[in-house]
Amino acid sequence: MTLADLSAFVAAHGLLLLLPLAVIEGPIVSLLAGMLCSQGILDWYFVLPLLVLGDLVGDMICYGAGRFSTGWLHSLAVRLRLPLQVGADLIERVSGHATRMLLIGKWTHAIGALVLVASGIARVPVWQFLAVNTLATLPKSALLLGLGIWAGGHVVALFARFGVLVPVLLVTGVLGVIVLLRRPVHDHAA
Repeated sequence: MTLADLSAFVAAHGLLLLLPLAVIEGPIVSLLAGMLCSQGILDWYFVLPLLVLGDLVGDMICYGAGRFSTGWLHSLAVRLRLPLQVGADLIERVSGHATRMLLIGKWTHAIGALVLVASGIARVPVWQFLAVNTLATLPKSALLLGLGIWAGGHVVALFARFGVLVPVLLVTGVLGVIVLLRRPVHDHAA
């Protein structure tokens, strides 16, 4: 298959592939979709809603895993010898500060899945979960798509050059969770 064949395939079927790929890995797919938009293969006004929808479907899968699989997740954590108190602290934080924790999780990609699963376990109302995640996903997806459009055919070179940002974001996210978990939880019941 030549590059021309691949481009023709993506032009013909790209939007059908975009949604499931965005469910699996939204940020990278957003950048690559932007690159394809910059080359005229895809249209951004069709791409952006699919990226947002894919990201939200992925978020709902994580939320559902927490909401409906707590026994299985607890057993897995015990088998892996994970510190259960850290998970309990995260769930308590999400219970008390769902909006803030969801925004932090959404914008620090490295810890996002943990916060999404904890939201399900904490029984954050679905409407609140979807509203906050939609408000956080729209600018994030648009920014990543725009960056991909701007970068054009140089996306691969940018990944090679700025790949160090991924571990930096991971460490920043983990430190953010540690700081949040170390803060005392205030009981708002009077």
